[in-house]
Amino acid sequence: MSFLTLSRLERLRSALTLAHVRMEWKLILVFLVLILIPIPLLGYVSYRHYADSIQNNTTVYVTEVSNEMVKRLDDYIDDMKRISTIPAYVEDIKDNLELSNDFYEKAYREPPELIAGSAGTLDELSLNIRQKIESSINFLNNIKEDTKSVYLFDKYGNPYYRYKNGFRQDIKERYPYWKSAVQDSKGLPALIGTEQVVNNSNARNYVFSVIREVFNDSYEAIGLIVVDANISFFERIVQDLDKATHGSTLILDQYENVVYDSNKTFMTHNMANAGWLRNVDGRQGSYVAEVDGKQTLVIYSLSEQTQWHVVITVPVSELTKDVARNRNLTIAVTLLAVVTALIISVLLSFVLTRSLRILVNLMRQVQHGHLDVKYPVKYKDEIGRLGNQFNRMLERIKQLLAENVSIGERKREAELAALQTQINPHFIYNTLESIRMTAEINDDSEVADMTQILGKLLRYGITMGRDFVRLEQELDHLRNYMKLQDYRYPGKFRLSIAPHAELKSVKLLKLTLQPIVENAIFHGLDGTKPVMELALTFTVTGNELRITICDSGAGMDEATLGRLRQSLLAPEAPAEDGAGAARSGGIGLRNVNERLKLYYGDGCGLEVDSEPGVGTQVHIRFPLQE
Repeated sequence: MSFLTLSRLERLRSALTLAHVRMEWKLILVFLVLILIPIPLLGYVSYRHYADSIQNNTTVYVTEVSNEMVKRLDDYIDDMKRISTIPAYVEDIKDNLELSNDFYEKAYREPPELIAGSAGTLDELSLNIRQKIESSINFLNNIKEDTKSVYLFDKYGNPYYRYKNGFRQDIKERYPYWKSAVQDSKGLPALIGTEQVVNNSNARNYVFSVIREVFNDSYEAIGLIVVDANISFFERIVQDLDKATHGSTLILDQYENVVYDSNKTFMTHNMANAGWLRNVDGRQGSYVAEVDGKQTLVIYSLSEQTQWHVVITVPVSELTKDVARNRNLTIAVTLLAVVTALIISVLLSFVLTRSLRILVNLMRQVQHGHLDVKYPVKYKDEIGRLGNQFNRMLERIKQLLAENVSIGERKREAELAALQTQINPHFIYNTLESIRMTAEINDDSEVADMTQILGKLLRYGITMGRDFVRLEQELDHLRNYMKLQDYRYPGKFRLSIAPHAELKSVKLLKLTLQPIVENAIFHGLDGTKPVMELALTFTVTGNELRITICDSGAGMDEATLGRLRQSLLAPEAPAEDGAGAARSGGIGLRNVNERLKLYYGDGCGLEVDSEPGVGTQVHIRFPLQE
């Protein structure tokens, strides 16, 4: 990722966090979020809840009405069916139908010339039968108000009817269909959906029919009855509902043919391919569909008796008419509330941040060096407490400035004293150099070498301004120290340093290794072993260097090791290597451990392992630094 991309991301992050926006505008933004989200959301939720409530209530109401319509429809159909059963209980009707059947049977059996010779007698007999049957039909026509016409047929299809509102012209054409339908019903009445019929006066009407076979006492079919019912009954039961809902009502038979349509649009049509009616299934239900390009609530109920569906459609726009007014009112109130809240939030933000602006102005004056300002604390709120702390901070700054002047003076005095103390070490070093030159003049090379090594050790320790050295420099210092010890204890120590060419330039604290080796010599030297082995190894793990110093000295028991470890964990406790530290000029294990933690952090420092009679291992951990 390029620097330019990082810069853009940083600017974007700064913009998103409003890092450079004043507090009053941040407060205004917060108020905006708190106002512009909840209030419109509340209005929307309220509107949706109201709209859903209207739709649900309408659905419940219309479902109840449709169920009532189904019940009334079933009752009406039952009445039609009861009318169709009357011939079975009226002996005159059955006897006259039997006479009609006998008459036509004889008429069909007679030779044509005989029929012609007795035409007058046959006509009189036929007329007599017709008058008797049609007299009974007149009674049937007037039982039910909405009965359009009643037709009786003998078993040969000869019709008998009596004018009520005219008679249909397609009686003979429809008879085969009626006979087939009633035979398929196996003794039960057959229900025929709405048909458009033309009567004898050429008037067109919509009727639906109930058809039943007529049986004699021997349960032999002697004819059938057709009861045509006017659809005006449907109009009466749906007109009030359609007027209230501004919708329409369909009644579909079991074959999805339209029995009744309050709009008269789909009368007698088959609606099997009407997509918006595909969900009409089951006893009752409701759904929203698109009808003629408009969202429409469709509610339906099933007649268990006839298997006809009553389908009521209500335009959603009619349902939401009042909802729309409520929505507009909600929007107006919401906008008014938002504007009012915004004005109040702006005023509040400036009032609430006034004290903060005063405090910021005072801070700017302090930034330019004016320390004699003071915040007027009037309230005990957060800003008041902040102002009080600001005043205390100024007093403390003034006090620290005064102390800083005093410390500066004392520091100059200390530096002068430090320069004076450097005279003695340099004097000692120069004196050692003079002794070395004298020893060389007198051919005493051993004293000269020891004096030279001691001078190097002294110069390495007193070098000013160098806390960190390269690893190779620290190892050279350690080698010089071991040379000096070899003069004291000839052949007693053997130092081995693992290969470390790639680590020579690594920086570490000065005087880290030599004090540890010195501690091993003074506290681990075992008279039972002819030679004490000292080994340095190096391990790099990630970004960390681990130096391990092993000795083959006397080692430590568990109690002594525990006390030593405790002293390393608690610097204020007395260290186990106190005597050795005293002899080594005050630099010991605890000193090295404290300096490592001081410079590198608590994750670095010394770890000690030891076993009596085997030796001691000191592990030094610190980060790699070139």
